[in-house]
Amino acid sequence: MFDPFNKEKSDFLKKKDKSKKGSIDRDIVKLVNGVNSKNDYYATSSCAGRIVLQEVKSRKKNECSWIFAKHDKVKFSEIIESLKKHQKNKKTKHEIWFKQQPLILHIACRNLESAKIFLDLSRKIFRRAGIIGLNERKITIEIIGSEHLETVVKDKHFVADEKYLKQLIKYANRNFEENKRKIKKFFRNLKAFC
Repeated sequence: MFDPFNKEKSDFLKKKDKSKKGSIDRDIVKLVNGVNSKNDYYATSSCAGRIVLQEVKSRKKNECSWIFAKHDKVKFSEIIESLKKHQKNKKTKHEIWFKQQPLILHIACRNLESAKIFLDLSRKIFRRAGIIGLNERKITIEIIGSEHLETVVKDKHFVADEKYLKQLIKYANRNFEENKRKIKKFFRNLKAFC
């Protein structure tokens, strides 16, 4: 008997990765593979979290550009060198933001029952989890970690000093470690479930 969910899952998992990076983040590969191995689920997009410097030309998403991005903890030297290189190559008056972003997962679920099961599992670790898409073929859920930090480090009136940047990096790295710990715990819970 034809199963539309299985067909869509099979077709989706054969597609080329269209993310900027072009591959699944190292810290989330096991989790994504674990999700994909379950009969009623597959991951449609994922990010293990990252630390970025972003030039913001306007509030529109497509008018922002990355100066620096790393899917891991960062060193002060990496951030300061990226800022200096950007300043040297580009005399810009745009804002530059320092962002530490958490895990984000989008999961396709076979039906409402399977979505509820996965959401219940997710909410034991991640508070921000809910349904974002609903149609006759699948239910899409989104899971987002709560450890994040976002602040401007340069605009036309000020530039953050090194002491402040060191503190930002300290807190971002601490959040990143907590995010990694939760990913590992979620993977263990996923392995134990069904």
